[in-house]
Amino acid sequence: MLASASLVPALHSPGVLTTALVTKSSLFGIGIAFSPLHIAVVALLLLGKAPLQRAMAYVGGWALANALAIVVLTLLGETFSISLNHGEREQVLIDLLGAGALVGLGLYQLTPQANLGEEGMALRLMNQLPDFSTLSLVLIGATSALLTPENLVFYLKEAGLLLINEPGLKADAEITGLFTLVASSLLLLPPLAWLVSRGAIREPIARLEDWLQHKAEWLVGVLALMLGAYLLYEGLHGLDLMGAV
Repeated sequence: MLASASLVPALHSPGVLTTALVTKSSLFGIGIAFSPLHIAVVALLLLGKAPLQRAMAYVGGWALANALAIVVLTLLGETFSISLNHGEREQVLIDLLGAGALVGLGLYQLTPQANLGEEGMALRLMNQLPDFSTLSLVLIGATSALLTPENLVFYLKEAGLLLINEPGLKADAEITGLFTLVASSLLLLPPLAWLVSRGAIREPIARLEDWLQHKAEWLVGVLALMLGAYLLYEGLHGLDLMGAV
């Protein structure tokens, strides 16, 4: 089990679900939900056959992967006594390695070589989406969540939150459910807009596809740099705490 010593106090007593724990978990979920490229993929799925069914299949896979990632990381943390407290060696290492990876990714995404053109991998995948079955879209949604570098950062943060606070099995399930819902919330906006407008947003979605050809890589790059800067700050602050012990 996670060592009880911590440089950061728990957000609540074990077994109690508090506003602070809910708020922090929700913020981590929003960090995953704010994924412009994946929101756009959901929107583009609305242009094909069975639009709502196929868009929700992708979102369902995304949500399932998010929930399983938290469960697996939490179990691993408990099994191997990994300390994810802020200022502990493991957490500092995760923050600094994550910062390096995200800054590198962000800088590359802003180079001319990464521009999303007609031969870009992401665009080719989007163009092929109408050919995939519903089950395939579930798997693609799950894979997209797990292979997005910035998502791993928030998975580790969320698992660390549960390990540090040890809210109990029932509260663990509730917090993980909340995190999963929030992490999928922005991807649900295109299907909800489709329902409210009764399909009238088809033309704006078509324009979005053209916009992505020129802006998606830049947007992903800026987001990666912002997350990288945040992790660098967390890692350096954790190093200061380690030195103060």
